[in-house]
Amino acid sequence: MTKYIFVYKNKNDWTNLPKEQVMQMMQAWGEWLGSMGSAVVDQGEAFRAGGKTVSAEGIDSADDMTSGYTIVEAKDFDEALAYAKKAPTLERGGRVEVYEAFGM
Repeated sequence: MTKYIFVYKNKNDWTNLPKEQVMQMMQAWGEWLGSMGSAVVDQGEAFRAGGKTVSAEGIDSADDMTSGYTIVEAKDFDEALAYAKKAPTLERGGRVEVYEAFGM
């Protein structure tokens, strides 16, 4: 099995939503992660807005669209993409970038 990293991109900031809506969203995420069973290696974490980009030119504000990550194991890229197609963020206008990890 190969590890794949899901990077969530989202324009919405959860911190400004009503508590009930956040709870509904968290439930949807929990159900989705649970549906993948043992394929989930690391369910990841959500990111707060206000990240920074570091480059040779210095430090600048990040675009704040990256909202979290998850690591899964899948037999191939297609299976990883099938998992990602069911991510709750897609229902709210977000997207999932999928990357294959490889040992160095």
